[in-house]
Amino acid sequence: MKLRRPATEARRSLGPTQTHRLPRRALAPLLAVGLLLGVACGPRPFPDTSEGIHVFNDQLVPSAMTEAQARFAAHHYAGSQKLTRADAQRIRQYNPKFIVLHYRLGIGLGYQSSGPDCRPSGDYLQILEGDSWVREWPGEAAVRDTWFFRRAGRRVYDCDWGWYLMNPDDPGWREYWVSEVMRQMQANGNDGVFADSFSVPNYLGTYDPPLPQLDTAFEAAWAARLTRFADYVKSRFAGRYYFIPNAGSLITTRDPYNYASVDGVMVEGFALGATNSYYDPADWELQMNRVLTLASQGKIIIGQSYVATSDVQGRMFALASYLLTKGSRSFINLEVSTEPEWFPEYEIEIGTPSQPLPSRIENLLDPTWRVYRRDYSEGVVLVNPGPGPRSFSLGRTYYRARPQGGGVIPPEGRPLTWGVPYDPVTTITLAPHEGAVLLNQGCGCGG
Repeated sequence: MKLRRPATEARRSLGPTQTHRLPRRALAPLLAVGLLLGVACGPRPFPDTSEGIHVFNDQLVPSAMTEAQARFAAHHYAGSQKLTRADAQRIRQYNPKFIVLHYRLGIGLGYQSSGPDCRPSGDYLQILEGDSWVREWPGEAAVRDTWFFRRAGRRVYDCDWGWYLMNPDDPGWREYWVSEVMRQMQANGNDGVFADSFSVPNYLGTYDPPLPQLDTAFEAAWAARLTRFADYVKSRFAGRYYFIPNAGSLITTRDPYNYASVDGVMVEGFALGATNSYYDPADWELQMNRVLTLASQGKIIIGQSYVATSDVQGRMFALASYLLTKGSRSFINLEVSTEPEWFPEYEIEIGTPSQPLPSRIENLLDPTWRVYRRDYSEGVVLVNPGPGPRSFSLGRTYYRARPQGGGVIPPEGRPLTWGVPYDPVTTITLAPHEGAVLLNQGCGCGG
């Protein structure tokens, strides 16, 4: 569950790769104007991610950025979400292909943040409309009682985030949600919607009245509702906008929803839950397999990991897991704060995969090294999810990436002291929850 914006909420951020920079040739004037203003001829395309490392930023706050930082964001990030129209245009003056998604709850209607007794009492939750933050709750006069999912005859309120659970099968709610989202996307100049918390709801937190902790019939019914709702949204968007839900961490083994009818997903808590909070190896494998299934279908994948800037092991574990599962529209985001950020490992020149995307993560398990391995044109990616350490001979000399620096982009827009030294290695030891990127020959890190 991602943070919303009640009153003063600012949110999180990050960045994509050098391959997102504008082509040197000038764009035709009409095309440039159309992309800048968001003319309704279909969304901006997500870039092909087959080569290199690509990052989709979770959120930027351009009004707090220098012009140099805004230029850096435009040339290094594939896109972001939750931007005002003016902020989006500020970035798109440097890169008209910059993708912006609108933020909206997928199965809820934002109300008020709750107090410790799970009663709505705080600020109203807000969403973007054009250049303004507006209250998501339309008011009791506009709300229809049939919209709400009920439990024990009552509306179901999310105690953690302050929204009401809606009934995705209700025709009135579907029409309201799609109409509002399309109206706001047009006002914002968006390319699609990021639908937060679009999962079977009893996986998401605490409710009043409570939802069942374990009920396979309840969960199967909700998976069917999500499928029908996604199908309806896609039919209404008709190729004009993306529908990209937040799928959560995808480590609930009994989860029956497969996200087959959406354009893509954010996997929140990709590879690890947070700094020093790693998944059990079986859960990591389950997440990787579900990501591989979606990537094999050509879905947009945004792998979002929450790590501390100083947690280089966590950063490299997430990056290596991303490279294991990377398809043609796969992005990573190492999330630390709401400021524009960059990490030098994003610029490791790993090249393109040497083999097709596997259907299962087990297909990448090296039987000799006993770690997960994927070969690229310029090197090798290794991941040890645990439980024990792995030590082995590489059979030749490789050059192991050891990133130094990373974090918030300075006001002048250039991280001068960051880079990726490469250590020559012929043997390697990978601790549990450790990833490595090995290049075939030593090189520097791009700037």
